[in-house]
Amino acid sequence: MNAKTEARREAAIDWAAATPAGYWRNHKGDLVHEANLKDLDRDMDETVRRIHEYGQALSAQMYRFREHTMLDIVEFAERVVERYGSKIGGRRGNIALATFDGRLRVILAQADRISVGPEILAVQALITDCLDEWTQRAPKNLRALVEQAFAPGPDGALSASRLLALKRIVIDDDRWRSACEAIGDALRPVGRAEYIRLYRRDNPRQPWEPVPLALAAVRAPAGEPEGEEAVEGLKRSVARAAAEARRLGVAQKDVRAAVAEAMRVKGAA
Repeated sequence: MNAKTEARREAAIDWAAATPAGYWRNHKGDLVHEANLKDLDRDMDETVRRIHEYGQALSAQMYRFREHTMLDIVEFAERVVERYGSKIGGRRGNIALATFDGRLRVILAQADRISVGPEILAVQALITDCLDEWTQRAPKNLRALVEQAFAPGPDGALSASRLLALKRIVIDDDRWRSACEAIGDALRPVGRAEYIRLYRRDNPRQPWEPVPLALAAVRAPAGEPEGEEAVEGLKRSVARAAAEARRLGVAQKDVRAAVAEAMRVKGAA
């Protein structure tokens, strides 16, 4: 079967359709009888689906938090206008609120979303031409700055802030000035992005500390073990419980199901 035929076959598969009883569908869309599945494939499938169940629930919860927070801030701003006839807001429409004791803070920040247009190709050509001519006298840090500005990010897009940093460099050369003008033409606002930022501190004399809302930055609540200590503690608890269950004659699949249910209940609490 050639690649085009395979692609048409996979495109015709209805991935939303129910899988027949006793069968699993693999990544190509083929039906595989459950008797032919490896234990490792079953275990991996259960693990990934369990993680996704928790992750999707968390994502939905974060979405609701964002929407409710924005609504709370906007409604508070409207109440200020109604009662006092004045608006609250900072630079570029940002809004910062704080508790009466000065220990908790919420900021609704707004920023322009900027796209990079095709004019950037002319910018790159002009700047490259300059650097090639200035090879002997161009500062090394300037070349590094240019290379970073035109390096695509993880999503394949160029960084608007790095391109604007190039525009702020003043060089007495017509090609450089033309390149800087082209940077301005290439950057176009495509909308506004809103960000919610939370800060806390133990007392008003301390600096503000951000409350992490990104998954990689979250920390354990006060009083709970963190990092490797928490992981090792969980491993020991699960191992003890699993050993006791096996001693009592409980099947391994039932042990895994009990652990998954316990974790689900803990996550929902």
